[in-house]
Amino acid sequence: MAVNLDKEAYYRRLKRLYAHWKKGEDEYGKVDAIVVAVGVDEEIVYAKSTALQTWLLGYELTDTIMVFCEERIVFMASKKKVEFLKQVASGKGSENADGIPTATLLVREKNESNKGNFEKMIEAIKSSRNGKVIGIFSKDKFPGDFMKSWNDCLNKEGLEKVDMSASVAYSLAVKEDGELNAMKKAAAITAEIFNKVFKERVMEIVDADEKVRHSKLAESVEKAIEEKKYLVGADPSTVEMCYPPIIQSGGNYNLKFSVVSDKNHMHFGAITCAMGIRYKSYCSNIVRTLMVDPPQEMQEHYAFLLTVQERLLTQMHSGARIADIYQSVMGFVKQEKPELLAKITKNLGYGTTPPTLITHPHHPYPPHSPPDPRLPHCPSLIPYRSLLSPLCSALVCMLACALAHVLAYACALACVLALACALTCR
Repeated sequence: MAVNLDKEAYYRRLKRLYAHWKKGEDEYGKVDAIVVAVGVDEEIVYAKSTALQTWLLGYELTDTIMVFCEERIVFMASKKKVEFLKQVASGKGSENADGIPTATLLVREKNESNKGNFEKMIEAIKSSRNGKVIGIFSKDKFPGDFMKSWNDCLNKEGLEKVDMSASVAYSLAVKEDGELNAMKKAAAITAEIFNKVFKERVMEIVDADEKVRHSKLAESVEKAIEEKKYLVGADPSTVEMCYPPIIQSGGNYNLKFSVVSDKNHMHFGAITCAMGIRYKSYCSNIVRTLMVDPPQEMQEHYAFLLTVQERLLTQMHSGARIADIYQSVMGFVKQEKPELLAKITKNLGYGTTPPTLITHPHHPYPPHSPPDPRLPHCPSLIPYRSLLSPLCSALVCMLACALAHVLAYACALACVLALACALTCR
């Protein structure tokens, strides 16, 4: 079955890319051509080159080179991928194709040096504007003979290179409706798995006082995407984890997204979970904190963190320098709670959501530390009771027995009335 390419999206987005280039702001004004090469590396999940490729074409095409010149675009890929790219090569039948440079398709030879194709691409680069400076993504370094041969060819020509990562990211930043819907779907699936898999499982573990390793819990959360009931109607083939869930507790926390869940047993204190779902290449991400019977000091620290966040948000407006905002917030922390200054991370993160409070069933009821009064507005501040105290159990039993007696009397009365009616009719 042939794979269809969204031609209208391709032309529309390519126009935006070229419009930014022609405007000449930032690095766009320094380059004569833009070179995007995508190789094969399972370790590289997120890269600007693959992001641009997916944004334009809807798919990731490995071992493919794209050269954007002022008057033309050159693609070099395998024969099968070239057949796919033919859908946008001509530009016929599309209103959005007007003003878009024509595309040249070159077939990559697997067992050859591709010297002839490389020469054609170098010629295209040198004929674009001044032909001396190329824009690249400096951090994207794919392995393999094909990528090495291409990079050697570029280096041999002595072309000046400029990193386009930030500028292209700006071009991709404004999302279309379809992209926003994909991000919303990714967020909905993330919330579904967090609430119905991770949080429920943690409550079961706390309830039964189980010993479960962080790594095992992370594996069970990751497997949830294999079950359709958690995918909010999405096609399973379009859903994947952004990264393995990161679950931490017991005072050992690393807030980088490169870490993995360790094999330590989950500690019933402050439990953090970082996870995210990727839907049609668009990602969502959440980091949540579950607090099991938190002491007063922990609640106060979290309340202060919310205060810091509120102060931060009041200063986040158009034209404000992030560095100035950061210094202002750090100054506030130093003034109010200097002992926490070293604990504040330099990353502003994705956003802070109030914690979920869980009461350990084996602890006295009510919890030893009542919720901090400064946290009443927190939507996820939910006390959890999975086991009733003996007194509550007794009361429930008494109520159940009383209800049973009432129902029995009601049934007996109904029988008497029915018999009376029958005798009257006779």
